[in-house]
Amino acid sequence: MKKFLFLNFLTLLITLFITNTFAQSFTGSIMPTHKKFLIQSAISYNRNNEGFWERQGGGSSVNKGDNIRIWTLDGAETKRFTLVESSQKGYYEIICGPNTGYRVDVSGGKLSQNGTNIQIYTKNGTESQKFLFRHLGNGKYKIFTKEGLIVNLKTAGSSNNGNNIQIWKDHDAIHNEWYILDAVTKKPIIPEGKNMIGSAPVKGTKMPTENRFYIQSAMNYGRNQTGFLEFAGKDPSWNTTGAIMDVWTKDNNPNKLFRISKTRDAEYYTIHSASSTNGVMDCKDGKSDKGTPLQLWTISENNHAQQFYFKHLGNGRYKIYHRSGKVVCLKDNKNTNNGNRVHLWDDHNAITTEWYLIDSSTGKLIMP
Repeated sequence: MKKFLFLNFLTLLITLFITNTFAQSFTGSIMPTHKKFLIQSAISYNRNNEGFWERQGGGSSVNKGDNIRIWTLDGAETKRFTLVESSQKGYYEIICGPNTGYRVDVSGGKLSQNGTNIQIYTKNGTESQKFLFRHLGNGKYKIFTKEGLIVNLKTAGSSNNGNNIQIWKDHDAIHNEWYILDAVTKKPIIPEGKNMIGSAPVKGTKMPTENRFYIQSAMNYGRNQTGFLEFAGKDPSWNTTGAIMDVWTKDNNPNKLFRISKTRDAEYYTIHSASSTNGVMDCKDGKSDKGTPLQLWTISENNHAQQFYFKHLGNGRYKIYHRSGKVVCLKDNKNTNNGNRVHLWDDHNAITTEWYLIDSSTGKLIMP
């Protein structure tokens, strides 16, 4: 019995180790909850009483979809906010005013779209209502959405009343920075303890990142040496931005070798050309519509067009998804002729959406 319990305990430890090893890391600050505070733009802090977050209108009634904007400080409850922990470690929901049934929210759930407004909306537990706070020192913060975009002022450099709050790709600028102040004392709120390291599980199947591998269509695996994914072109002309992805017969051209890495502050993988210094799989023009071609492009940090995840179907066979949920598949679903392109499409069950990952050194299938 003791031996059985020990083995169970050992299994649990190993499982936890593996989970932590493959978890995607993020850094954020441990914030005080159930405490009323004000949020003021760094443009205005210690200069004037402008630049404070408030719900549009400033009245006591709550209207779903009202934008969050900045305004001169007064006694309105619509300028007072409270944090509560969300369902995911490290992220917080922001309550606006006295009505706890409403949350600060990314409009339309467009978490990855620059320029999306921040609004007030009914509490719903979605990722649109989860925010991460990163302390920059002395009570100054950046505020991140679940997708890694930052909350900032729509009109940069302006603390004028009515300037909207929106989200944008992370960059360093004063209009991206906020002071969080105690609603009573007006003193900056300093986070409790040090920045924490949390873990967000990688979406889909957890993949090994040390292998260099080939990707072959399931239409060809075990039958012939065609259907290998590549960046189109002969060596070295393929290694240029914009090279479209297609399938071809296996040869020694390095354009058919791949590797993967985890992206920063996200649950996805970047699929690299293993023979390029900075070239990765990318959705053309940053789109994720049905029929969007895939191409080689320069790696760009937190670029949503370069974020993918894998779903293992068994025996080394995978579906490869873009973060949008679209699946990577053959454009012409009737053949794997040389030059048949690959693109994004709605997920569906078909052999043209399935791929085998083959280790380039051993020739064995890569298993999760």
